[in-house]
Amino acid sequence: MTGTYRSILIEEMRKRQRKNPAYSMRAFARDIGVSASRLSELLNSKVGLSDSRATIVADRLQLKGKEKAFFIDLVQAEHARSKLAKKAASERVKAYLLDAKKISDDDFHLISDWQNLAVLELVDIPGTPHSFSAIAKKLGISVAEAEATVARLMKVGLLKEEGGRWVVSDSDSTTTADVPSIAIQNYHRQMLERASRSLSVDPVESRDLSSVVFSLDSTQLAYAKERIREFRRVLSQELAGMPSKDKVYSLAIQLFELKGDEA
Repeated sequence: MTGTYRSILIEEMRKRQRKNPAYSMRAFARDIGVSASRLSELLNSKVGLSDSRATIVADRLQLKGKEKAFFIDLVQAEHARSKLAKKAASERVKAYLLDAKKISDDDFHLISDWQNLAVLELVDIPGTPHSFSAIAKKLGISVAEAEATVARLMKVGLLKEEGGRWVVSDSDSTTTADVPSIAIQNYHRQMLERASRSLSVDPVESRDLSSVVFSLDSTQLAYAKERIREFRRVLSQELAGMPSKDKVYSLAIQLFELKGDEA
């Protein structure tokens, strides 16, 4: 489930572009009742939406009931003029997200290997051949692994077959946050190992691995984590909405206390 109203707009535009490759940002701006320049500024967080404009956009998107209220609450949580209104909207957003669909840890055990999420992204790239051999070649895995991966994704309902092609059926699912899970730990461990491999074999112009060391008030760690999550969500949604995708990447941001093994 998305965490910003901009993410909802980007995802909706992306869906329309998948149905019609000629569908442009200008067309989307027209359809939701804003100018193309305004939409560009909006998606780049340079401007926001008023309550009245949020209602108009929600209606243009044909959002109904809880979905419409959620969209407007997201806008108010960011742009409401009073702190009280912002807080109230934020609380309603949190309540809505608690009810949002999540992948259970049992299901995540089936998809905790890195290639599963990579396949979900890969089959969504326009022009990607939908065959086990093509997936295997693109991701550097065996054909047998590609077959097993697709089977797992279909078993948990994240992938379905339509007209001889695989279609992502639930792109908004998330895992639990801040809850220990062997499956989730395994996934992150694999991604760190692949980042280490990229550091050794990929040219510097095709990767970005960096770190910074700084001190902070440990009571502000929750705030730092939320800012990182928000950055990750916004960036991934923005890039996902852009055309001409051809490869699958992983973005990993690590924030942890530096201490020795005996600490």
